[in-house]
Amino acid sequence: MLISMTGFGQGEAGDQQHSVSVEIRTVNHRFLDQSLKLPRTLNARERDIKELIKKRISRGRIYVTVSVESEAAARNVAVNVPVMERYLEQLRAFAATHQVVGEVDINTLAQLPDAVVTDEEEAAVQSLWPMVEKALAVAIERCCQMRIAEGKALEKDLKHRMTVVEKTVAQIEKLAPAVTKRHAEAFRKRVEQLVADATVDLDRLTTEIALMADRLDVTEEITRLNSHIAQFNKTLEDGGEVSKKLTYLLQEIHREASTVGAKASDSDMVQHVVALKEESEKLREQVQNLE
Repeated sequence: MLISMTGFGQGEAGDQQHSVSVEIRTVNHRFLDQSLKLPRTLNARERDIKELIKKRISRGRIYVTVSVESEAAARNVAVNVPVMERYLEQLRAFAATHQVVGEVDINTLAQLPDAVVTDEEEAAVQSLWPMVEKALAVAIERCCQMRIAEGKALEKDLKHRMTVVEKTVAQIEKLAPAVTKRHAEAFRKRVEQLVADATVDLDRLTTEIALMADRLDVTEEITRLNSHIAQFNKTLEDGGEVSKKLTYLLQEIHREASTVGAKASDSDMVQHVVALKEESEKLREQVQNLE
């Protein structure tokens, strides 16, 4: 089974005093990178949340948003006097130093970070985490299910594209012997024209033609291409975390195709080589989305 790195999941939980909502969005990334947006009351639980996600998701950039709504009765609102005094002191000092005209009013102070704090009752804080865990578990599960569904769609597309690659390699393999023979014959005729009135060492000529044919031969490249294709298909069947291995195999397919293109000077073969390289690039882009 293949797993995509693209997914989304949402979970909710609550009681009479609290309502918790968790959203998870994942996109492709080389490693596991988690970005959390939490209410201040849950900052201490950031590591716990990351660990729970890590148990189910091993790769991708993950964006997590946790929202908590609480009844007003469960809160005690208070002015953070030391912070407000410090703000006022610093702002007045700044105004005096830089000759800024104006006075700091209560509206300005009240909007500054941590000027007004909300202290939830200890019992409410303790009861909040189990609800977060429940909502998080639902969000993770739904996100993973979407990643699996996306993985199935990607697998279908990859198999189809690899079939195109196989057929293209088969066409190159079919053309190769005739292309080599044609080049060898053309080489022989050119030599004969150049030395029409001179004695030709037939053994030497035969040797040169054989050497040229060997340089044009793409049998080894075809063999390696077929091997890479077989490994690619087997890796798809095995499933799991396959992105890095598939990427490597596609790089090798692209490299072998380039070698064939460098050896071939036949228009039909070059067209097939170009098609093979284009298809391998499309495959590589798709593979980047797999876990």
